[in-house]
Amino acid sequence: MRKEYSDNLVLVIKPSARLKKILIFVHGIALLASMVNTLPLVFKVSLCALIGIQGWVMTKRLKNFSRTLKYTESLGWQLSEGQDFMLIDILKSTVMTTKVLFLHYSYRNHDNSSSVTSKKTLLILSDALAEEDYRYLIVKLKITAIK
Repeated sequence: MRKEYSDNLVLVIKPSARLKKILIFVHGIALLASMVNTLPLVFKVSLCALIGIQGWVMTKRLKNFSRTLKYTESLGWQLSEGQDFMLIDILKSTVMTTKVLFLHYSYRNHDNSSSVTSKKTLLILSDALAEEDYRYLIVKLKITAIK
């Protein structure tokens, strides 16, 4: 448990082992379906190759996935996909459960006005953070962003 109360929050979202297993399972089912269909052999082999390559690329991308989510009282919510933090607005369409969080957000302009950029989604599974940090994130979102 957190020993002290703080309005600041910095969370590093790591790759989820559960998401990797789900991706491998889904690609395995897709490979199986492409092998048992009635397409000619040339198309079956091509389809299996495409599914295999796509699965390999997705697991490699997931391995290198890292985001940092930050909340401060003065600036609000920020997201970093590399070095720089960008101001974001958490949207009311965000979905929170005990196992998965679909964080819907849009980027905010530097003058704190509403952004006209498109909506984005960040999938955060509970195993991408420490158990305590995941719960703290949900509580912080309910208090500060989702009203």
